[in-house]
Formats: sequence, structure tokens, C-alpha cells
Amino acid sequence: MKLSLTEFQRSFRKAREAADNGDRVIVMGGRTDYVFERRAVSTDHPFAGLEGVFGAVNLGRRPESLRDQVRNRLATKNRSRRRRTA
Repeated sequence: MKLSLTEFQRSFRKAREAADNGDRVIVMGGRTDYVFERRAVSTDHPFAGLEGVFGAVNLGRRPESLRDQVRNRLATKNRSRRRRTA
């Protein structure tokens, strides 16, 4: 089933029913085609199969607690705003 973007928006219910029945609904929008179909397989892990795409980063532990990190960041941010009394 091929539709333009406007037709897809107007007849979303029919496109959804077609996708539920196993048909592919191809929506043509500008220079790009979008595929609307039902996916029967669901995984608990959304990044399954993409392990090689993403790199792993290990930040390590910091010696200070998270609360102290936030306090220090706010202190450096607000030092210039502090009133000076003379």
C-alpha cells in the first residue's frame, strides 16, 4: 500500500489495519519513503544487534560524592554572582 503523507494522515486507521494484517504501508514524503509495518518480535534489550555500532566508555569512580560534585559545580558557577561587602 503506497500513500502520500497527507493520505496517510487522513486514513491512519486503514493504514494501521493494513499493517496489522501484515501488509507494508509505504508513505512517500518528499524525497524519502517511510515504511509503516507491524513488528511481531519484541526484545527486552532495544539495542540488541547493535553492539558493534556503539562504543563502551568507562568513566571510573570519583573520590567525592555526587552531592559534593553538584555543590562544587554550583559554587564555581555562582562565585561571580556573589555579592561582595566591603
